[in-house]
Amino acid sequence: MFEQIQIVSFIFAAGSSAGWLLEVVYRHFFPSIGQTSRWVNPGFLAGPCNPLYGTGLSILYGLSFITFPGMDPDGFWTKALVLLIMTAVMTVVELITGWVFIIRMNVRLWDYSDNRFNYKGIICPLYTFFWGLICAIYYLFVHNFFLSFLPKIISTQYFALAMIIYYAIFGIDLLYSFKILRLIRNLAKEYNIVVLFNIFRNKLGDLRKELKETNKFFRPMELKSISMRDAFVRYKDAISFSRWKDRLARIRRGGHSDKDTSES
Repeated sequence: MFEQIQIVSFIFAAGSSAGWLLEVVYRHFFPSIGQTSRWVNPGFLAGPCNPLYGTGLSILYGLSFITFPGMDPDGFWTKALVLLIMTAVMTVVELITGWVFIIRMNVRLWDYSDNRFNYKGIICPLYTFFWGLICAIYYLFVHNFFLSFLPKIISTQYFALAMIIYYAIFGIDLLYSFKILRLIRNLAKEYNIVVLFNIFRNKLGDLRKELKETNKFFRPMELKSISMRDAFVRYKDAISFSRWKDRLARIRRGGHSDKDTSES
């Protein structure tokens, strides 16, 4: 039992950091509407960690042990069914995570409103496909490697110390980041809007540049020259989800301009 806890703790840490790195690269080369191609720290944490991916990888690890009575564990249809279950579960996890942040924090961490057949901008077929691709890579190529490799990892001399340091930093980061999220939530409730987190973070980067503050890859939500409230009020129309939906509607009709996009 303790060994499984150690394994899952490592998988969560590895998935969180690897997923964060994947997001950094993806957002740079494939920026969404209203975002720039500059290198940005994705997610809501200050450091190099995205818990959604850590949770996802931990779930994939557990689902990889699924078997079906009367079916060959290594057969094609068994693998196909497991991959379908994995993809569905990851999509549901994404849906729940996005919905919880919208309902509880008045914050939209991502927005798929510009993608076809999306559901409330939280999930869409394109990103479900990406989840399926990640599931297939893990299940078909990574899982067996983990099974042979992880026991060696957790038996190393410094494994426990490394995990203690990682989760201590992770815990501090959570406290710091949720403090900022609570401030944004309170401001969003005050103005009765849902905040597009990524757009707001980009706007803060522009504001830091304007105020000649050092642009921070880590702790990107931190400001020194003005308060968060002042920054929020300044950009509240541009970062409001309702306004963003109107802008996307204009874009789909072809009624946008470069000026519209740059000011969003």
